[in-house]
Amino acid sequence: MRIRRAATGAAAALVLAGGGVLMGAAGAQAAPAACHTVIRVVPVTVVVAQQVYENGHWVTKYVLVTRYDTISTIVCD
Repeated sequence: MRIRRAATGAAAALVLAGGGVLMGAAGAQAAPAACHTVIRVVPVTVVVAQQVYENGHWVTKYVLVTRYDTISTIVCD
């Protein structure tokens, strides 16, 4: 019984992933019509330790550095 339920759930997930229609006890539910990827570039500020030669010896200084990370999100209509 448990194996049959797991197989049914997996089959339903595959049907939805393919853009089909999920048939269940509540009736048909349409899958999202179209999906696309939204890519954003966001600035991220991080603290970086740097070794600096100062007054005859090495000193650790912490500086703020801005880097740009890419974030992608899948959006379905």
